Amino acid sequence: MRSRTIDRVSGVPLYGQIACDLESQLGAVYEPGDALPPVAELAEQYAVNRLTVREALGLLARRGLVETIRGKGTFAALPPTRFVINGNDDASLTSAMAAAGRSVENVVLEVSLVNDEQRQLELGAPGQIQRFESVRYVDDAPWSITTTWVDPVRLPGLGTAWTQGSLHAVLRERYDVRARRSTRTFAAHTASPAEAEILQVPVASPILEVGGINVDRDGRPVAVIAHRFRGDRVTFVVEP
Repeated sequence: MRSRTIDRVSGVPLYGQIACDLESQLGAVYEPGDALPPVAELAEQYAVNRLTVREALGLLARRGLVETIRGKGTFAALPPTRFVINGNDDASLTSAMAAAGRSVENVVLEVSLVNDEQRQLELGAPGQIQRFESVRYVDDAPWSITTTWVDPVRLPGLGTAWTQGSLHAVLRERYDVRARRSTRTFAAHTASPAEAEILQVPVASPILEVGGINVDRDGRPVAVIAHRFRGDRVTFVVEP
C-alpha cells in the first residue's frame, strides 16, 4: 500500500490537503464510476484518523466530485447526464434514460389523497387529488425524487396500478393516455435532511427542481409534477 504525504505544519487543515490530493487523482487514477479505497485504507495511507478522511470525502462530495453510496463505498462521480426538454417528446424521463442505455428504476414511496387548491386548479379537478412520492434510481444510484399529482376521478385505480417503473408506461397501457410536456419551471434549492437521506448527499447539497404540467394529445392536464434532482446528476437543455 502506497503512503501519501501531507504537510502537518503548514496550517492547512489535513482534511483539505487530503481532499486536494484525492482530487488530483480523479480522472488519472480513478475514472468516473471507479471506487476509491475504503476509509480505513485511506486513513492508513495518509496516517490520519478515519474522521479526517471522512471530512475530506465529504468536502469532495459537496463539490460533486465523488459520491458515497451507503453500504457500497465512495466512487469517482460520473459526469452529469445531458437531458433535452421540449414540448414534442414523450414526457417520460425514465424512458429517456433507458433509451440512453442507463439502468433505471422508479419506486413509489407513498400515495395519499390531498386537498391542494393550486394543484387541483392546474388539473381541473373539483375534489381531492392523489399525490405520489417516488424516487428514481439510475445505475443503482439515487437520482431524483418526484412528487406527482393526478385526478383520481380521471385515472381510477392508479394508486394500485403504479407502484414502480414508468408512470407514463402505465398511463399508455392502462388508460390509453400518452402524456407530453406542457409548461416547465426551474428552480434551485438546497437539500433538506429528508431529501439528503433519500438522495444520499450531504444536507444542503444543491438540488435542481423541475416542475410543470403534463398534458394528453388533446391538451388536457394529466399530471402535475415536481422533480428534485441531485445537482451533480443532470444538465438540462431546453429546446423549442
